Amino acid sequence: MTSDSTGPAASYPPALTTISEDPLVRESIVASLVTAITPTESFYVRNHFSVVPAIDADKWRLKVEGMVHQPLELTFDELLSLPSVESVVTLECAGNSRSYLTPPAEGIAFGHGAVSTARWKGVSLAQVLERAGVSEDALEVVFHGADTGEEEEDGVVYSTELPYSRSLPVDTAMRPELLLAYEMNGEPLTPDHGFPIRLLVPRWYGMASVKWLTRIEVVDKPFEGFFQKRRYVFIDEGVEDGPVRMPVTSLKVKSVITSPRHGEVIQPGDFVIRGFAWSGEGEVTVIEVTTDGGRTWSEAKLLGDSNPNAWREWKLPWKATVPGHFIFKVRATDSSGNRQPMSIPWNFRGYANNGIHTLAVEVPSVKK
Repeated sequence: MTSDSTGPAASYPPALTTISEDPLVRESIVASLVTAITPTESFYVRNHFSVVPAIDADKWRLKVEGMVHQPLELTFDELLSLPSVESVVTLECAGNSRSYLTPPAEGIAFGHGAVSTARWKGVSLAQVLERAGVSEDALEVVFHGADTGEEEEDGVVYSTELPYSRSLPVDTAMRPELLLAYEMNGEPLTPDHGFPIRLLVPRWYGMASVKWLTRIEVVDKPFEGFFQKRRYVFIDEGVEDGPVRMPVTSLKVKSVITSPRHGEVIQPGDFVIRGFAWSGEGEVTVIEVTTDGGRTWSEAKLLGDSNPNAWREWKLPWKATVPGHFIFKVRATDSSGNRQPMSIPWNFRGYANNGIHTLAVEVPSVKK
């Protein structure tokens, strides 16, 4: 299997909206998220650099090195020969919903569509690490992607060949649900989603799921890479450096309304409000919806089986009885007691915005 892509695909269906061409960033149209599994062509895309790596799977190798007892160098076929695991997992970009912060935050101006769910297949990361034998003195596991490029901050260009690399604590990396994924919705990964292999870290924001994976490095000290220390950290108001740079990690409890869409005209009569909810810190247990701007709330029905790694669909019947404009809001609560806030404290890059999703609809007058 060979990928000959050296850049973004030529065309995309209307279920994706382009946020940036360089690097390629596309988010799902929220109203198009109508199934529990997002079709691959509708799954959001978040690349960090201009060029998508062109990787020949026959020549690709995955190195596992550093503080291990038995360094490994696996071919693609060798990885495929290992026992496989399938898992339905929701990925959300850490910058999702960034454009709704006030004042505007630094970074790609996502709406609410940088979240999608797929059925993934791959090899347990823990199995590979156990095969290599992680040293008892190891602290973190660093994941290196094949993508490189330029990053600028405060007018300083850090590198024209800066690699995308991220680390996880050893105990997180050894969780059984983490995958070295090679399939997405029953097909090989597309170039934009990390062909031939990507890391998949359920319940964490998407920046942890490193694409185009080529090297796993076990280390005994904190990783200081650009995308570990300069990106994906919370920077609060009024503080430039110091201990306030807390890392972005697990998904905050969150929900979205997929139907109706903002500004939709709903005809008088029965209507079903629908959406999805997810959390990386517990299972979603309660969904509440208001159709009167927050004066009263009704509990929606959760659909399907609970999956701690994936979103859950919900619905609430509503009857449009009088004409006018109506404000809909939705909030989710998880099993750890976390409930969506009305808004989050501002942070410089607008990460992890799980503020309540709000939209407006209109019910027209019935003509006699």
